[in-house]
Amino acid sequence: MLIVSVVFEFVPGGFERIKSDVLNAIENSRKEPGAQIYDWAIDVTAPNRATIFEVWDDQAALDEHFTHAYMDRLVAALSAANIRGDITHYSADIYDISGKRDMGFTLPTS
Repeated sequence: MLIVSVVFEFVPGGFERIKSDVLNAIENSRKEPGAQIYDWAIDVTAPNRATIFEVWDDQAALDEHFTHAYMDRLVAALSAANIRGDITHYSADIYDISGKRDMGFTLPTS
């Protein structure tokens, strides 16, 4: 199992210029075989920071993810954003993990 963590720092308004491509990638990526989680989140403490959190069954599923046309469009949008200066920082990491387990934490109901 792989966990992918990607962080983008955008200039104000920078994320909005690629949002439609992001939404398209989210909608399609979540349907892919091997995709357990594919989420983008805007940081509530830093509204120009977007984090992608992904969980994939294996490297083959992640590799397949990048063969789709909607990912080509997203990568092109991100590349254009970087070239025009909308992205001020970027990092991407992949974590290989052996499995997952429940935290055993439940919220009280009353």
